[in-house]
Amino acid sequence: MKILYLSSANGADYQCDMIFHGLRSLLGPDCVDVNKLEFMYQGWPHPPFYSIYALLPNIEVDREDIQSKISRHYFDLIVYGSVQRFRQHFELVRTLYPTDRIVFIDGEDDQSVVDFVGAGIYFKRELTDQHHPDIKPIQFCIPKEKIRSGPFAKTRLMSPLIPGDHSTYIYYGDESKYYDQYSESYFAKTRKKGGWDCCRHYEIMAAGALPYFEDLEHCPNKTLYWIPRVLLMEARELYSKWNDDCDGEWTEVMDDVRDVLVRHLTTEAMAKYILDTVGIS
Repeated sequence: MKILYLSSANGADYQCDMIFHGLRSLLGPDCVDVNKLEFMYQGWPHPPFYSIYALLPNIEVDREDIQSKISRHYFDLIVYGSVQRFRQHFELVRTLYPTDRIVFIDGEDDQSVVDFVGAGIYFKRELTDQHHPDIKPIQFCIPKEKIRSGPFAKTRLMSPLIPGDHSTYIYYGDESKYYDQYSESYFAKTRKKGGWDCCRHYEIMAAGALPYFEDLEHCPNKTLYWIPRVLLMEARELYSKWNDDCDGEWTEVMDDVRDVLVRHLTTEAMAKYILDTVGIS
């Protein structure tokens, strides 16, 4: 199976870049990034964000004669990694490919969509019941290599990194210390930012802490579709009643949360969900 992954590649675009990481991890050079997502590859000197960048081996990939390859149906699937930001070749693609072989990823923080529903299979991150019923949910995810193995030596109840308190944002340039402070904590606060989805949710779980997710009960049901809501509500309750006898209960909830993380919320799992939805996995 050969996939053409189209994006502008002119800066970090988390949903786009996460899905590419997953597809490339599954398919190797048969997932062709055009334009080349340089900052996704090992050796890139200034990755724009810790958890998903500068990880992939910089293997040989054939990016030549893309328009000709589209015309010859060289690719089995065309994926627009950020449909609101990049739609090059679309007039050609829509005349040559059936709608079930075109995928649109919409990872914008807001609830807007472009008028491409029906022209391909449309995945939206901040999805609500008010959107067209044919639009599919999608959400952020994390490379499986970022998931730390336990057991974790805990030194504090709550992480010292507080969303919105910039005086606690002291880990720029040191990814290990960033993850360490989560690994050393039982809980870590997270919340809605521009949209409900946020890389921090996944980094907390990957590091071995339970997210204390503020206002999660107000998140639309189709947004953060695979987030383990019930478990994270239990985590908040557990924090509110914490005492020295809560370690066992914390471990049970943490194990269940991490199971969801591994099964549904890695980049490979999210990429496979897209392929399963299309029906060509």
